[in-house]
Amino acid sequence: MLEAFVLSFWAVWSADRELYPLSESLWFTIIAAFFRHLAEWEMPLVDGRWVAFNSVLWLYTALVFILINRLSSSFIHTLLLTAAAGIGYFHLALHLPDWL
Repeated sequence: MLEAFVLSFWAVWSADRELYPLSESLWFTIIAAFFRHLAEWEMPLVDGRWVAFNSVLWLYTALVFILINRLSSSFIHTLLLTAAAGIGYFHLALHLPDWL
């Protein structure tokens, strides 16, 4: 839930500045993975499933940043897009381990 909130906040903050979607989404994914495993008090088991999970989340985050960069014409549009992105990220992160 915290990751979805931070993604939404990052997207709102990024709406009125020059955005580099691939690199910023990569940094977001790295930070989110670090804090996810820090909160669980365990080292990640880096295998193909872990890489696929974080890769899908990275691609989703990059898509969100690209859409925010292109479609946010007003603050209300940005808030609606980021709310939808946060909800989508939460559900994707919740259900993706079952799908993999």
